Amino acid sequence: MPEKLRAGLIGAGRFAVPGHVLYYKFHPDTELVAVCNRTVEKAEKIAKRFRVPQVYSDAEEMLDKAGLDVVSVCTPTFMHPEHTAMAAQRGIHVMCEKPMSPSPEQSQAMIDVCRDNNVKLHLGFHMRCDAGIQRVRDMVRGEKFGACFQAAFEWFGLSTMGNVPVIKNAWKLLGAMGVSDKGFSPDWRFEDPRIPGGVMEVFCHIIDLALWIFGEPEDVVAKTQTISPDARKPEHGVLLLTFPGGVTAYLNMSTKALSLWESNRARFYCENGNIIYETDSNRQSFLPGKITLETDRGLAGRRTSMPALPPIEKGPAMFPHYRKIHNFIRDVQGRLDPAEADIVARGEDGLAVDRIVQKLMGG
Repeated sequence: MPEKLRAGLIGAGRFAVPGHVLYYKFHPDTELVAVCNRTVEKAEKIAKRFRVPQVYSDAEEMLDKAGLDVVSVCTPTFMHPEHTAMAAQRGIHVMCEKPMSPSPEQSQAMIDVCRDNNVKLHLGFHMRCDAGIQRVRDMVRGEKFGACFQAAFEWFGLSTMGNVPVIKNAWKLLGAMGVSDKGFSPDWRFEDPRIPGGVMEVFCHIIDLALWIFGEPEDVVAKTQTISPDARKPEHGVLLLTFPGGVTAYLNMSTKALSLWESNRARFYCENGNIIYETDSNRQSFLPGKITLETDRGLAGRRTSMPALPPIEKGPAMFPHYRKIHNFIRDVQGRLDPAEADIVARGEDGLAVDRIVQKLMGG
């Protein structure tokens, strides 16, 4: 194993830099050596900004020539199976963005090709790497609050997809000034027939969290809605999951519901009180989620906040995206901390989410 792993990036879209490039550049055990994008100008822009020496417009050429050990696949969802297979067949370990693929069958093929070529396959479910959410999971599974019998997850107002007046009005103003919003939220999410798309592109995050916390559901009730007359993809998704032991979880995500700001939170109802986490997509780039506890102590009950991290905890655990990349690198090196192994999202986790998305889409 080389002292520094040579990393590459396929796909130079909106999430490539804040979710991958930054952390390969700053990780002590990686060297970002190549970036590829079909529209090569986007790759050149990243390469110039972050001093990446090699630029490609063809993924296969990059995988053949750049001498990579690891690669992040940040292309549109329908391209994940092809790019993952290309990398795996060359012995290159893969960090694949979410959703894993357009269908469970394609996700299974991605797992198979990585297994057959003895390469690691990680999924970009970075919310697992949020130390605040991890601490909530530990409390939900612990004894202090008693058994959890119900959970409710909701996510509204995502800046790139949500119905947030301040963002919509800002883009109207910028548009009047000649500034294009092209690339702010990629069109393929809402139009491409090869993917579930729409709200499903991000709903998968909280589906993954529910499965990570509670396990495989015994029953799934799913509903999507397309509300706008010109919408081609689901704008609103609702799930009711029933888990072993009778725990129920309600999941709701919407790009149509009015939200004055982004709200990504979950509430866990337990025998001895409630546990709540709150976060948003900007906060998760730098800080763990906020934790609030509700108990029946005192005359009117008590609501208190608690730190997401123990006071002595520092380093990668502070930054969810860095932690995602860090665990990927350590796993490839054979040095993954056993305490982190349960946080890693692997191909099988992505497949489990895709099976539920298929039910949401009526499959």
